[in-house]
Amino acid sequence: MAGRLFCVGSYTQGNGDARPGITVLRENARSGVPDRVQELDLPDCSWLAWHPRLPVVYAVHERAEGTVTAVELSADGTRATVLGTVPTGGAEPCHLVVTPDARHLLAANYGSGSAAVIALDDRGAPTVRTDLAEHSGSGPVADRQEGPHAHMVTLDAAGTLVTVTDLGSDTLWSYRLSPAGTMERVAAGPLPAGTGPRQLIRPGAGSRAYVVAELAAGLLTVTEETPGVFSVLGSAPASRRPDANMPAQFSLSPDGRFGFLSNRGPDTISVFDLTGGSAVPVAEYALNAAWPRHFAVTDDRLYVAAQQADAVVVLTLDPATGVLRESHRLTVAAPACVAPEPLRA
Repeated sequence: MAGRLFCVGSYTQGNGDARPGITVLRENARSGVPDRVQELDLPDCSWLAWHPRLPVVYAVHERAEGTVTAVELSADGTRATVLGTVPTGGAEPCHLVVTPDARHLLAANYGSGSAAVIALDDRGAPTVRTDLAEHSGSGPVADRQEGPHAHMVTLDAAGTLVTVTDLGSDTLWSYRLSPAGTMERVAAGPLPAGTGPRQLIRPGAGSRAYVVAELAAGLLTVTEETPGVFSVLGSAPASRRPDANMPAQFSLSPDGRFGFLSNRGPDTISVFDLTGGSAVPVAEYALNAAWPRHFAVTDDRLYVAAQQADAVVVLTLDPATGVLRESHRLTVAAPACVAPEPLRA
């Protein structure tokens, strides 16, 4: 049986588009080092997401005229079929998510500050954009908050409450998603001026959630007592190091006891204890690889996309302590996102 697949999305501009947009890797049970299976010539795949049931991976193309592409992979990853490409209706899409029922794909257009809904057919192919939520507003950081910049789309467990994280206006915009793929706004949640929210992470059950503050270089713990309405419970610095920092990715350990946050600039992974009322920093791991933009947590490993080091760094995780140790690294050009294939029954 073929091992689990991992897809790595990369930026391609700046090198004559010679870099692969997606690198397909496969687990190797013997060596523990993923095997490189193939490379796909697609432009600026800065974020990837898998279909929840089908062997289909979706990629945004972070360009002035944003698009999203669906790629079907064989079980061993050696064959790839492009199912279709659809415009996102905005500029520089940087994030996407598939609804749990797999009927829709949602994308955040960073450049234009909007969020798109795209319908999916039974094969997982994108068909048509069904809605586009446009935002307005600005913030005090003049060079980053001159207007709205949608950075992430987060769903609740049911997949019907959609929250768009807007770095440009310091706002969490929330919508109800209809079965037809249209969005109705239900709330606009302001955050402290200059926060620059990059990500909203809903752990699952309960009202607690976490916001990565890219511009304020911190991690906020928030509560969502009413759907789409957030209150800040606490904040913590993203890094203990004095370097200028742009925190990027926040993810939880499989048991939810620890949170991990990548720091671009210090080039570290911070570890947070999540067992109390708000996130508490407890450790920081020096990655020795520049610009950790994204990472994925699978069982006892972190796969870190170190964009400026042209490397995917694999760390082992001690589930009892949250301690991280490097096990190996792979050369991948300008990696921006690591997307492990979901485990399916």
